[in-house]
Amino acid sequence: MPYDPSYHALWNVPELRALIARERPDVLQASSPYVAAYLAATQVDVPVRALVLHSDQIGSYARPVLSRFVGEKAADVMVAPLWAGLRSLASRFDRTVVSARWLAARLESAGVPRVVQAPFGIDRARFSPALRDEALRASLLGAKAADPRARLVVVVGRLALEKRVGFVLEALAVAAKSRPIAVVVLGDGPERQRLEARSARLGLGAHFTGFITDRARYARTVASADALVHGCAVETFGFAVAEALASGLAVVAPAAGGAGELVDATCGVTYEPAATPLEAALAIERLLDQPPGALAAGAVARAETIPAAGSHFDELFMIYEEAMRSAR
Repeated sequence: MPYDPSYHALWNVPELRALIARERPDVLQASSPYVAAYLAATQVDVPVRALVLHSDQIGSYARPVLSRFVGEKAADVMVAPLWAGLRSLASRFDRTVVSARWLAARLESAGVPRVVQAPFGIDRARFSPALRDEALRASLLGAKAADPRARLVVVVGRLALEKRVGFVLEALAVAAKSRPIAVVVLGDGPERQRLEARSARLGLGAHFTGFITDRARYARTVASADALVHGCAVETFGFAVAEALASGLAVVAPAAGGAGELVDATCGVTYEPAATPLEAALAIERLLDQPPGALAAGAVARAETIPAAGSHFDELFMIYEEAMRSAR
């Protein structure tokens, strides 16, 4: 795709139809509301169709952009046809599957039929406070390591607009005026160059690692930090947040979306999704004012309530088995 080449679109519909006809699936799952959904909705001789929605595309993206230009009420009027289109599309599927409670509630309130939830999960065995490496922490703190007030903050995720990493950098730059903070950004994406330039302009000096393919190195880096600061208010689930909690890391995140469902006062600090960078900075400062590791036990306890990674597929298969029985 033009903005992010790591995303691709399905275009060869005739070849895909032939493939589906050859495979004769019991369940045809579309994990995109665009070409894949059209293909699944119109494919003949399919016992069960499932539409998997990974985000609230309308409420999370279209409406906020429109509201900036035309106001809240006018934006609601303008997105009404989009919701009608989604309801019509979902009506052609036997189940609409989501992973988060907030998204299920949002779709149901908009009249989307047959919404079911199959929560995502994490591989908790890969993440642990025991992986904390003080030598690695000191190396990432750099010149700040000698200052006992210094804190190492990580920002994790795909570097795209909806992740609001630029907003996080602005907030961290404010917080860094009151204490020494070293910032490490783990991830990559289409906004990376712009974010690196913004960090330099802010005088923040954030270190951008790129995408870390070595999972053991990634887990060790996260566990060695003092906090994770998150910006995305529309996470479907929040893998980075969940993995940070399993690593014993306290989190600052918006009180919305999947991240908002994962973070509470036992394991971090939340801020309003419409907060300014200054307001988010105050939330960061509230967390960093606490002694390092003060919320580690709470973070691990919160992570224990998050499903294991494999349970998502167990839930999904149970949903599809029930749908197949209903279709007979």
